[in-house]
Amino acid sequence: VIYRAANELINNALRHAGASVVNVQLVCGTDLISLNVQDDGKGFDTAAETSGTGLNNIRTRVAAVNGTMNIHSSPGEGTEVDVEIKI
Repeated sequence: VIYRAANELINNALRHAGASVVNVQLVCGTDLISLNVQDDGKGFDTAAETSGTGLNNIRTRVAAVNGTMNIHSSPGEGTEVDVEIKI
């Protein structure tokens, strides 16, 4: 699930957001795996934007293992996505 999420988020940043910088952080603790992906792309209005198939697929996969996914973005400010899964 984490691999698929990271792959999709990196591809989205490069393909759709036009990002020139993508930062990926993966932290594995004793009871939690945390993935953070940030980009400097065009961003989007999370209140107005409908999530694409890729983001919906990530959200569904993460929810299936009782994880959470949060998206922070605004036009011109890039995007940050946090995924957390308890282990």
